[in-house]
Amino acid sequence: EIPRPIPDGEFELVPLGEDPSRGVKIGTGLPDLARKQLKACLRENADLFAWSAAKMPGLDPEVACHQLTIDPS
Repeated sequence: EIPRPIPDGEFELVPLGEDPSRGVKIGTGLPDLARKQLKACLRENADLFAWSAAKMPGLDPEVACHQLTIDPS
């Protein structure tokens, strides 16, 4: 199993599109130029993001489903 990275530090939400709840969080600790370039790249490619499984026709449910490990006791 590959461990997931753990975010560290402060973040800002970069809104993508008209819905303000849809965006990407980026670290505020990035150098100014890198943050500016990353924001521009994200906004330029906002149409490539799929915000729901319905936007990904042909996606295998085995790939899309997330199962939580819950202790039944």
